[in-house]
Amino acid sequence: MPLLLFVIFVTVQAALLFLGNQAASAAAREAARVARTSHDLGAAEARGHAYAEEVGRGVLEKGITVRVTAVNGDEVRAEVDAHGIQVVPGIPGLHIHQVVQGPVEEFRPDL
Repeated sequence: MPLLLFVIFVTVQAALLFLGNQAASAAAREAARVARTSHDLGAAEARGHAYAEEVGRGVLEKGITVRVTAVNGDEVRAEVDAHGIQVVPGIPGLHIHQVVQGPVEEFRPDL
């Protein structure tokens, strides 16, 4: 019975870690989207953090960090760091890190 309970808790922990990764990835994509279209890195970080808190409710703990940086002037990089909810005490590896990088969008009129 204890082994069965342990397996169940580890399975739940793995599912929560997967959901946390998906939430962090969605937040990084949202932050990168805002940075790519508006060219405002501060607004992109704020939107990514708000999105992570909204989507990650229940699977990400407080202390989510979102960093958006410009890369080579023509790309942006959004990084989200968070910690997943811990169900089984003592199981390491609950740190979640997601990165999204993409080109900055520009409007070019028809010639």
